[in-house]
Amino acid sequence: MAMPRKEFYLPLTKKEQLTKDVYSFYFKRPQDLDFLPGQYIRMILPIEKKDERGDSRFFTIASSPLEKDKIMITTRVIKSSFKKKLAELNIGERAKFFGPMGGFVLDEKEKGQRVFLAGGIGITPFHSMITYSHKKKLSIPITLIVSFSSVEDLVFYKELSDIAKENPYIKIIYTVSHPEESDKPWNGEIGRVSEDLIKKYVPSFLNPLYYIVGPPKMVAAIEEVV
Repeated sequence: MAMPRKEFYLPLTKKEQLTKDVYSFYFKRPQDLDFLPGQYIRMILPIEKKDERGDSRFFTIASSPLEKDKIMITTRVIKSSFKKKLAELNIGERAKFFGPMGGFVLDEKEKGQRVFLAGGIGITPFHSMITYSHKKKLSIPITLIVSFSSVEDLVFYKELSDIAKENPYIKIIYTVSHPEESDKPWNGEIGRVSEDLIKKYVPSFLNPLYYIVGPPKMVAAIEEVV
């Protein structure tokens, strides 16, 4: 079902640092903002000296549609003028949004198995889908396989792992491509998302519906095997 697109001015309510360069930003959600798990919005910020990438970005809404009091976006904060302005937003300061948009969503009417494959911050739409499915107690088998470079880069690890312990329909697998570069110990999977890793956790390899989000090279490589 398509959700109507609207323009909103939403105040920042909270900032949370997840890793050295990844932050979650929480904005007060208006009552008339409805979206589907996996959809995205456009954010526009007033930037006096904007660089060539401009004053707007598209962000997945990483929070669940069932969280009525807020919307959350999670992103790497790097050196662009937009990300610098985003990082400097004060609590209560408003940002302009437009949306929601996108058809990359969890269709809860379809009960078949889903396999979510993500690289790094590409996990954000899957966070929305998984937390939504768990809270709503949907009988949809979901397997998430997500890769990060180091243990310090992991995002949403404890939250999603705890959900998997409670929910028999949800399986969560994190893999780290360079654990030797981490100060923290790692006892999980090692390497990138690969055909062998997928087959290890998805016995019916050819049957599920696959969702893939990540860097272009990763997406292209995985599309060749699934």
